[in-house]
Amino acid sequence: MKKLITTVSLLVGTLLFSQTSEAKVRELIKVMGADKMAISGMQQQMQEIKKNSPNISDEFFNEFVAEVTTDRITEVYIPIYAKYYTESEIDELIKFYKSPVGKKTISVLPDIMKESIDAGGKMGRDIAIKVKEKLDKKAGYQNPPPPMPEKSK
Repeated sequence: MKKLITTVSLLVGTLLFSQTSEAKVRELIKVMGADKMAISGMQQQMQEIKKNSPNISDEFFNEFVAEVTTDRITEVYIPIYAKYYTESEIDELIKFYKSPVGKKTISVLPDIMKESIDAGGKMGRDIAIKVKEKLDKKAGYQNPPPPMPEKSK
């Protein structure tokens, strides 16, 4: 009987903990706006795909976007967040994102990400040009090539 009570207690405790954690993770996702950011990012990606694949119908894109809801994203995110954060860490994150600096972080993060991606892309292009020039010089190429010598008459 004691084993049964202990087993049932552990099972109930585990279920209550997972429900509490799930509710807290759900709150964290909402407070962070992670679900809305995901939808925004997906919509931007869909615009890029639409631009690069004009043969795909608008109806497909509209139906696809309609299927992606904040609730659906939240359900996908819950086990991921729960895997990496303890319940006390989730509590601290919720507290942070409800604070003034946390709210500011949420509001400026999209701009920071965009500017970081743009700056990283520029840096990559600059490095690629520099490396290509270095390798061309090493191989004896010039860019642009030197002018052709004039022919003697």
